Amino acid sequence: MLAYELTGFGGPEVLRLSSRPEPLPGPHEVVVATRAIGLNPVDLLQRSGKFRFANPARFPLVPGNEFTGVVVAAGTDVTSLSVGDAVFARTDKARLGALAEQVAIEAELVVPMPRSLDFVTAAAVPLAGTTALQAIRDALDVRQEDRLLVTGGSSTVGMFAIQLAARTGASVTTTASAGSTSLLRELGADDVINYHTQAVDSGRDRFDKVLDLVGGTSAAALSNVVARRGRLVTVSATPTPGSIRHDYTMAPWRAALLEAGLWLATLGLRRRARRGGYTYQFLSMRPSADDLRELASLIDHGALRVKVDSIYDFDQVADAFARVESRRAKGKVVVRTTE
Repeated sequence: MLAYELTGFGGPEVLRLSSRPEPLPGPHEVVVATRAIGLNPVDLLQRSGKFRFANPARFPLVPGNEFTGVVVAAGTDVTSLSVGDAVFARTDKARLGALAEQVAIEAELVVPMPRSLDFVTAAAVPLAGTTALQAIRDALDVRQEDRLLVTGGSSTVGMFAIQLAARTGASVTTTASAGSTSLLRELGADDVINYHTQAVDSGRDRFDKVLDLVGGTSAAALSNVVARRGRLVTVSATPTPGSIRHDYTMAPWRAALLEAGLWLATLGLRRRARRGGYTYQFLSMRPSADDLRELASLIDHGALRVKVDSIYDFDQVADAFARVESRRAKGKVVVRTTE
């Protein structure tokens, strides 16, 4: 089979197309022939080595965090899936492996994909949809009476988050460019701040809940718009202590060094939160079959729209990653493996 491999940490030059043996399933695994693979900003961070301390890599490594496809083999202990099932999944964070014609993956991470979607569109759901669901439902606990701010609303996570929050009855404000305003209002945003012309903290508005999908310098500005006793959750800034400790298996000494480094790196943001009287948290989404089932149900009942920005063939992965890296995508960039 063909698969893309990382030969080391770095830029686009470390990605190569290679031939690998077809995988065999372990007792608790299935092998899926992929039909489409979703690309994400986190793919670029993983390629650069951003997580190398927490998750040291052995090269060559097949990257990729989410996919759709058809089950072609199942392990002896698998009872939840059968050969021929159309499925989707978010891969194990330490293992990755989606950017290939076939993927061996733990069956507990794989579920039937939404019946109302094709393979390409469904590939836009697992990572972004699960992240948004865990942010809105769990980390932020968004409720009807809340005023919510979502930065980066035109990202795939942002569009899912806006829809999920709007379903609760909360008042939703988001940041985006002027060209995205109409779409984001259709998805449920009550107000859209054009970040090109207005700073997010330029007004007097205060929000009960804030979801930061942008990171960078905007994280500090958000401290000025969180109401007292509010919550600020980020998926883009430096992880807070404890937030990624259990994402990867690591030796106790490595875990202790990781926690100490994150404690120092986020000290300023956590102090600012204490002074402002709000909670600050980094959300590291966890792969969850139950959450994928919930998302599939919402999609099949017409309660959640999925936006694909662009589709590339398997031999155009370099161009697909360039589209992700441009930060101009309005929705998911998807690589199609077969027709």
